[in-house]
Amino acid sequence: MDFRDQFRKVSDDVGKMARDVAGSSKKAAAKARIRRMINGCNTALQSIYTEIGERYYVENQCEPEPQYAGLFERATDLTAQIDVLKAELAGLDHATLCPNCGKAVNDHQKFCPECGTKNNAFGKWKAEAEAAEAARRAAKEAERAEREARKAEKAAQNASYETTTETISDDNTPIVIQADATICTDDESQG
Repeated sequence: MDFRDQFRKVSDDVGKMARDVAGSSKKAAAKARIRRMINGCNTALQSIYTEIGERYYVENQCEPEPQYAGLFERATDLTAQIDVLKAELAGLDHATLCPNCGKAVNDHQKFCPECGTKNNAFGKWKAEAEAAEAARRAAKEAERAEREARKAEKAAQNASYETTTETISDDNTPIVIQADATICTDDESQG
């Protein structure tokens, strides 16, 4: 076999491999396309199942069939938990949930931007802010009064004690009152 024959054979082999690769690529692309279509159909089917389940839940939530009672209870609990979490999330943004449509409405908005329902919490944040400021001022004033009371107590402890003589009895006998609150008569204080 001469060089030309070998070259033709190699080129035929390379051509065959290229066709095989092209055929494999086409197969792989076709498989991927079909898999995407299957996944799309599955997603649509899951959406339909979800819608059927939601409709069934809404229509039968008052009287679920016994085999679905546990699922209905869990769904009701989760719905309540979601509502609480949504309200908490809205509260972090100074907002409440619209009682009509469930959308977040900022406290400074008088009406829901989605459905136009009046916002009952309108201006509530301002009153809460004023109350918080008043509480802060009262706490500051209490701290100041406490500091002054401690200063006065300390000053009283450091003050020099004086002995005074006052007549406070009915028989006009002078009584000496000492700083340690010991009461004695004039005769006792001198001796």
